[in-house]
Amino acid sequence: MISAAPGRLVRVEGDSLLVPGDPERAGPRISAWLKTLARDRLARASDHYATLVGRRFSTMTLRDTRSRWGSCSPAGGLMYSWRLIMAPPSVLDYVAAHEVAHLVEMNHSPAYWAVVSDMFPGWKRERAWLREHGQALQRYRFGD
Repeated sequence: MISAAPGRLVRVEGDSLLVPGDPERAGPRISAWLKTLARDRLARASDHYATLVGRRFSTMTLRDTRSRWGSCSPAGGLMYSWRLIMAPPSVLDYVAAHEVAHLVEMNHSPAYWAVVSDMFPGWKRERAWLREHGQALQRYRFGD
């Protein structure tokens, strides 16, 4: 449940999301809060998986993409959809592992999937979740 609250920061208490400030601005405040959470968690996951494969990424950006959950540029730049923060945590971790694996293999060859499997065994479950439920993450609009 989303509730108005005193203070300055959006926060979770129990099963409530407490949003301070003008109720008319709750949507943009929630969006900004989710994007901050996404940046923190995706950076942590990307750092973790990059360490596992002994590689570094050059940049990490967040976007509101509709056609892909993430990408890795040839220069090592990682891009993620911030909406991954609304998916189960293991799905966010899988996407981070998937993109970081491209730092090793810039394709989807068997060698690439071996890298993914080494970092994130059981990844097919999270990939299936995205295929089945991922589009539902696009339905949320925050008025920003």
